Amino acid sequence: MKTLTAVVTDVQKIEYVEQDLPKLGEHELLIRMDSVGLCHTDLPRFLGDHEFGISREGYRQVRPVRFPCTLGHEPVGTVVETGKSVTRFRPGDRISGNFDAAFTTYRIIPENSPVLRLPKLPFDYRLCVAEPAGCVINIVNACLQKPVRFAGVVGCGAMGLMTIAGLRAAGVKTIVAVDVSEDRLALAKLYGASHAVNSGKEDLVGRVYELTNGQFLDSIVEITGSLKGLQSACSVIRFPREKGLLHNPFIKRGRIVTASVYTRQEVFPQILANELVLRAPILDAAHPASGKDVLENDKKGVEAMITGAIPMNRMITHEILFSRLEEGFRWLLKPPEGYLKGIVLFGETASGQKGSEP
Repeated sequence: MKTLTAVVTDVQKIEYVEQDLPKLGEHELLIRMDSVGLCHTDLPRFLGDHEFGISREGYRQVRPVRFPCTLGHEPVGTVVETGKSVTRFRPGDRISGNFDAAFTTYRIIPENSPVLRLPKLPFDYRLCVAEPAGCVINIVNACLQKPVRFAGVVGCGAMGLMTIAGLRAAGVKTIVAVDVSEDRLALAKLYGASHAVNSGKEDLVGRVYELTNGQFLDSIVEITGSLKGLQSACSVIRFPREKGLLHNPFIKRGRIVTASVYTRQEVFPQILANELVLRAPILDAAHPASGKDVLENDKKGVEAMITGAIPMNRMITHEILFSRLEEGFRWLLKPPEGYLKGIVLFGETASGQKGSEP
């Protein structure tokens, strides 16, 4: 059996390579890909900058991109065939979860891969992309390791909006959304933010000081993919001591949850370095590997999609066919008007998903 795989062969250049699939092992699954989410995590590979690769010793590492390379880690597919010893799945099961090189028509994966069988859904199953929803569960868990009265999210794209919805569902009442787009800030209010601050037009520090009665934020998620976003987050995180003064008693350290993959070369700002020293926050990278149970987070993410607590399916504003994947990646570089989240479909039928409002 053959599969058609999208391969990055040079900077911003994708070609399609037909390959023979190996014989299915007894503990393996043959998956037909139905949709795959577009994610900024893959952008450094597309741009030829760096990638999350595997070292000669077998551990994951950040390294320069080595062409040719594959893309995609947000799969939704259908089990076509199972190895003779597989017990978790059967042919016809619709699955989603986490595995790499997902931009391919068929893929063989081990049965113990972090994928789950999708339950009956009230929407097109191809929109049930479990990986980013599981990421949101992990981000919210990271935010709420200690009691949080005041929370914030810097960056109101799809992941930021889902994080706001997740924090609201978890019971956080004061959630400050920060962005430079009025349209996205309006969506943030719809999805649960109590306050929206345009950091391009307003005094962010002054506004957050006012909104929190001078306490600043207990926990804040940075999800812009830029050091400017991290600088904004650091400027409004709480001090360990009231007003940062050494003669005041210690209360607690604030927590900055970083959920971005940084996709551009930037100079680390001196003011950011000194804000880190002054405010002394805990920096917590909340990517999937930091979660105690990746599969459990994905399951909870799917459940939250079904209940509407994390409306992942409603964040998908744009769809594109697998044959036009390179164009889809250009959306990540220069988003079309109204873009929040894109998916790649395998086949000719669009899902008919409309809009991004709850």
